[in-house]
Amino acid sequence: MIKKNLIAILVLFSTGIFAQEINVIPKPLEVITNEGEFKITDNTKLLINITNKEEKEFAEMAHEILKNATGIDTEVASPELNNFKDNILVQINNPKSSELGNEGYTLNIKNDRVFLNANTTAGLFYGVQTLWQLLTGSGNNTLPCTEITDYPRFAWRGLHLDVSRHFMPAEFIYKYIDYIAMHKMNVFHWHLVDDQGWRIEIKKYPKLTEVGALRTDREHLDWQSRKETIKESETKKYGGFYTQEEIKSIVEYAHKKHVTILPEIEMPAHVMSALAAYPEYSCTGEFQPVPPGGVWPITHIFCAGNEATFEFLENILTEVMELFPSTYIHIGGDEATKTEWKKCEKCQKRMKDEGLEDEHKLQAWFIKRIEKFLNNNGRQLIGWDEILEGGLNPSATIMSWRGSKPGVEAAQQGHDVVMSPVSHCYFDYYQGNPSLEPKAFGGSITLKKVYHYEPVPEVLTESEAKHILGAQANIWTEYIPNGEHVEYMIMPRMSALSEVLWSPKESKDWGGFSQRMDAQYRRFEKMGVNYAKSAFQVSAQPELDPETKTVKVSLSTEAWKPEIRYTTDSSTPGANSTKYVSPFTIDKTITVKALVVKEGEAMSKPLATDFLIHKAIACSVSQKNESSKYYPTPEYALVDGIRGLVNHGDGNWKAFNGNDMVATIDFGEVKSFSNVKVGFLQKAGAWIFYPTGITVEVSTDGNKFKTLGKAKNKVNAMEPGNLLQDLKVKKKSKARYIRVTATNLGTCPKGHAGEGKPAWMFVDEIIVE
Repeated sequence: MIKKNLIAILVLFSTGIFAQEINVIPKPLEVITNEGEFKITDNTKLLINITNKEEKEFAEMAHEILKNATGIDTEVASPELNNFKDNILVQINNPKSSELGNEGYTLNIKNDRVFLNANTTAGLFYGVQTLWQLLTGSGNNTLPCTEITDYPRFAWRGLHLDVSRHFMPAEFIYKYIDYIAMHKMNVFHWHLVDDQGWRIEIKKYPKLTEVGALRTDREHLDWQSRKETIKESETKKYGGFYTQEEIKSIVEYAHKKHVTILPEIEMPAHVMSALAAYPEYSCTGEFQPVPPGGVWPITHIFCAGNEATFEFLENILTEVMELFPSTYIHIGGDEATKTEWKKCEKCQKRMKDEGLEDEHKLQAWFIKRIEKFLNNNGRQLIGWDEILEGGLNPSATIMSWRGSKPGVEAAQQGHDVVMSPVSHCYFDYYQGNPSLEPKAFGGSITLKKVYHYEPVPEVLTESEAKHILGAQANIWTEYIPNGEHVEYMIMPRMSALSEVLWSPKESKDWGGFSQRMDAQYRRFEKMGVNYAKSAFQVSAQPELDPETKTVKVSLSTEAWKPEIRYTTDSSTPGANSTKYVSPFTIDKTITVKALVVKEGEAMSKPLATDFLIHKAIACSVSQKNESSKYYPTPEYALVDGIRGLVNHGDGNWKAFNGNDMVATIDFGEVKSFSNVKVGFLQKAGAWIFYPTGITVEVSTDGNKFKTLGKAKNKVNAMEPGNLLQDLKVKKKSKARYIRVTATNLGTCPKGHAGEGKPAWMFVDEIIVE
């Protein structure tokens, strides 16, 4: 049956019928489109047989959703014999369909009636979400005559939100749940606790919010620049928390939207906000204030040797479980630096008493003890993939964030897994060109990249793959101060992820999805969502011709059938600029600016790309030390005329780990020049530092070199942010060979998280003019 359905849907896509009329995201399993349409009028009734509270709540929700879509206050009535005509009949299957499961539905839209069936109110709810999309896509209160059979691929379809780094008011949390529900996702992972703020009221320990929910207000500074000692004069505070009454209301609201809220209460690390309130549960017992910004390494953690620590945590978790009915409780478990455990007499005694060989085993013991407490209270433990270290009980579930490898390891050991890799699911990363985006944590995860994510690694066997419950996206808010910014970071990427998690793997179709996103963007606009238009940004892809020393430039975007306009004279492009039709060739230094125009309006700011046709372009380059294989680059990366972005993984950066770069350029003949400059990147948080300096040497025979000049770096290695710099040697000369040595910092500096470990150095271009 499933194979037949997939064939049907693929046929519909090939004819374009689905894409033209059924602009639904995530894409349903099976769609059969028929002639005609059903129109909702003032006389249309929503027919529902209400027998219990759950069905009553669904009826109220369905009524509001349809009213929102049509503007018509559709009457809710009981179904009676022969009253189906011109109405929408919604009913629970009896007997239940084994195919649809708990979240599936069937939708049959005819000219004179609509039938929506499911096994549960959750399935009915998702069916109504499809009706809402069909109605908002048409804009005229009509539904195309269609037969839909639909159910999700994965049980866990989640979205996370960190409210510790930046507090989000309760009003926004309600909206966030709405966004999850409209995408047929079903888990809201609420990250309530971290170093920078404790956001949940705990009645037994009031200082958690009285002290732990507030920090010194340094919102005017970059997140990584807030580490200086707090001064007495800094009295302004930033923070907030959710009362237990607010949480109860939010949990009830989420339940009605068939969204499970997963609370996260961090331990043993990421708890400086708790220890600011109750320092006696740390190894040192010393007071440390709630940090106003980034903290690394995280050494101020719960004391595992203190029995009172576990009484404290169990009391907190007891109140948490009373508020959240979710099966799982998330306990974090990540990034705990165990420096204090190594020095703590109580922790060392605990290790000796329990026969634990090292601090990793102590953390495993810590996690297992908390898990036993949760299990005894009918709950299950879930944590970040670090909880695998030192061993784990089989009943524990992990979230694999450090790539897919920990998830594979966990599944092979028999643990259930939620995939959430930093490579595809960290929505705090850039989704477009950093020059056009608000500041983000780093990285690059575009809409297209999210869509092409596959949660089940190929290396898993069929039985192991069953442990992959699904996936979720994470929103860490270091650089996301408010709800409007959160919307920008999740929309439209969560639309792509929703289809990854709901729709069959075999039906993935980027072109079809991209086309359906046009209707989704219109929905966002009607809802007043601050969605990102990054998919409309135009990127310029170069193709270097070593023979002619020219570059062929192709322009592309992730938008559906875009109208691209561009300029090459540094002017701002618009609707009347040159229309891009095919790749063009350049033979001199220019700046290409391009954007997408839709109905005469620019869809984003123009993206500017510099192409540098300098004297070393496409020349032979030899390297004494090989660059890192983890950051592969094209053959002519150092002399291809393309500058790297602050995204160090964009393919334009040569990476050296602990080594110097010694690169020799061969012009093939003696040439005159007067300027040599080399581009570098510094991202101290990613262990990438500027070199100490560069030395430029020249030669006519490739054997005897003489020093032309040197340039020193003057930027502090601990300077935060994403920094770009050119080091230059300016002096007239003639030579066939130029040798450039960039001296690596060697090791990460004192006070850095990687102190003493090899430093990274990233080089993008050696420009000779």
